[in-house]
Amino acid sequence: MIRECALFAATVLLTACASSPPPAALPPPSAQGAVGESLIQPASGARRMDLARNRRFIHPNLETSTLPDYPADLLALRLAPVVVCVDAVIDVAGLVSAARVRRDDDCAPPVDLDTAAFEASALQAVHSWNYAPALLCEAPPDFDGDDACQAADAVETPTAVRLSYAFRFSQQAGTPQVERVGGR
Repeated sequence: MIRECALFAATVLLTACASSPPPAALPPPSAQGAVGESLIQPASGARRMDLARNRRFIHPNLETSTLPDYPADLLALRLAPVVVCVDAVIDVAGLVSAARVRRDDDCAPPVDLDTAAFEASALQAVHSWNYAPALLCEAPPDFDGDDACQAADAVETPTAVRLSYAFRFSQQAGTPQVERVGGR
C-alpha cells in the first residue's frame, strides 16, 4: 500500500511538471552607461600658488555635484571607455564661473571617435557644481607657527582657483562600470 501511494504521488508530480509551460526567456539587458570622475593634476606649465610661511591655502570643498549622463543615443554602440578632461574655474563664491575641455598629453581624446556628446555632458554637469570656496589664510608677517589659519590675527580671503577633472564614460555588455581616473 505504501508503495502504491508513493507511485501515485510520483505520477502526479511528474504529470504536473510535464504540463508546466517553459519559463519565459528574459529580455536582454538594456544598454546602460556609467560615469566616474576624479580630480587630476593640472596641465604641465599651469600657474601655481607660491605661499610664504605666514600663508596657507584651503582647497575648495565640493558641496553639490552630479555626474554627467552617458549620452543616451550612444549607449547602443557599446563603445570602449571614453575619458574626457575638464578644467573648471571656481570663483570666490564657490560657483563654477568657467569650464572647458582640456586636451593635452595627459588628456587626449580617442583618435577615431567624435567625443562631442561626452564633452557636452561633462561640461553641463561641471557648470552645475557648487563648492565651499577656496580660502587663502594670511597671518601677520612675523607668524612662526605651523598653520597660518590658526593665528590669532589670521585673515581668510576667498580665492578663485582652477581645478582639473577626468570623467570616464564606460559600459560593458550593457552593465555600467564606474572607475576613478587619474586620482592621486
